[in-house]
Amino acid sequence: MESLKLQTHVGENGVLQLQLPIINQDLEVMVIYQPIGKKSHSEVKKRFQKIRAQYGEKVFSNSVELLREDRQDG
Repeated sequence: MESLKLQTHVGENGVLQLQLPIINQDLEVMVIYQPIGKKSHSEVKKRFQKIRAQYGEKVFSNSVELLREDRQDG
């Protein structure tokens, strides 16, 4: 059994589309979903302040570098 976790959006038509890296196989699929709540302004502001305090005056060459470091720190 393989497990794959992803975030996606279901539009107004209510159709969930999945593309899997699997070719020519019979599958049994189970879908468990959890709505993702939108973050409040205060949550986003706290997150930004935490990142700002953590990295201070450090200059990043691009945003990908910042995202990588932030994900490693959890």
